[in-house]
Amino acid sequence: MEDNYGKILVAIDDSEQSYKALKEALSIARRNDSHLYILTVTDMSIATADARIVQYVRELAEERSKIVAEKIEQHLPSDFNYTIRKVEGTPKVSIVQFAKETGIDLIAMGATGKGAIERALVGSTTSYVVSHAPCNVLVVR
Repeated sequence: MEDNYGKILVAIDDSEQSYKALKEALSIARRNDSHLYILTVTDMSIATADARIVQYVRELAEERSKIVAEKIEQHLPSDFNYTIRKVEGTPKVSIVQFAKETGIDLIAMGATGKGAIERALVGSTTSYVVSHAPCNVLVVR
């Protein structure tokens, strides 16, 4: 890779492959003296208009967010500068939108993640991001 990546985005969904992508992105970030953005997306498509369900989904997401934050800390050295962002929305659209809005130079993500049902029905998040991203996408197996 000859490109210099100043801003690297890693999409984390708490799958093993997303943490492998984090490790790979960290390696690239160190070589390029890059800023690392770590994005988690709460998929609100499963929530209906019922306020109780929306609140329940948000509470589950907050619990998951704490677990993900702990795992991220295990993978990243304490002296490394990074930013964690949490958003609500459709994961594949949110990743591409965040990359565009933030001027991301490289997106790193796992080849497959937690969304097996969605992948079977409407295609994978990864393939959508590869097709729509404004920058290079590194897919980690």
